[in-house]
Amino acid sequence: MGKLVVIIEKTGTGYSAYVPDIPGIATAAETFDELRENVKELLDVYVETAVEYGDPDPDIQKGEYAIEYKFDIQAFMQWMSRVMSQRGLSEIADMNESLISQYASGIKSPGPKQLQRIQKAIHRFADDLHAISF
Repeated sequence: MGKLVVIIEKTGTGYSAYVPDIPGIATAAETFDELRENVKELLDVYVETAVEYGDPDPDIQKGEYAIEYKFDIQAFMQWMSRVMSQRGLSEIADMNESLISQYASGIKSPGPKQLQRIQKAIHRFADDLHAISF
């Protein structure tokens, strides 16, 4: 199965997205949910076209690919704020809350190690949530 990376960026009115490996796949929306739907529709059209014109990537032709959404930190923080506070993120990532706030506002940009730390904390939290049942 192939993987398609979708780059998500914050805009003045919401989010924009593009797929670096597929020229022409770009969209914008007010919310991440809308953006995700737009990307799915564009990829569906691309897959149909790939099949019709014989794209050399068999995973794409079969629709067998995973989508990885790669956020810039500001876009992620804006989206995340619907379900988690900056304080909550600072706690699960064991980071200073004011530093998280500075990343969210764009005052500071995290380095690669800090980004990895935040990502690992989010993935660990997601794994914890996934393990819960009622």
